[in-house]
Amino acid sequence: MPETKKRPKVIVSALIEKDGKYLLSKETLESGRDLWIVPGGKVEFSETLEAAVKREMKEELGIEIEIVGLIDFKEALYPQYGYHTVIFFFHAKPKSGKVKLEEKIIEAKYHTPEELKNLELVDTARWVLEKLEII
Repeated sequence: MPETKKRPKVIVSALIEKDGKYLLSKETLESGRDLWIVPGGKVEFSETLEAAVKREMKEELGIEIEIVGLIDFKEALYPQYGYHTVIFFFHAKPKSGKVKLEEKIIEAKYHTPEELKNLELVDTARWVLEKLEII
């Protein structure tokens, strides 16, 4: 695809907190590495950011969430992998549902702040966790 036709993707992610622990998922990324991420996905046309993050958590993890608020946004630019996104991070709490993984997710679990420090995190996950002073 010609460079002029490529566009950044708008992504939403939810940092889901329950009992002082945070839900992260492990996926194989474009680089081929298995890393822990703040779960999320693409915003569809005519969908609000909040509707998108709720839908993505239901699709990817099988859980319904309550949005606490917008944390911040971060651009992820890795042209070597054809990857350019603008990620909107939301703070959320689980409302209902047991974690049930979508096929592309290797693993998902709640981690204490201490456990998070030892995980292989994607850059944007590390950024948001440090921004919130969780790690």
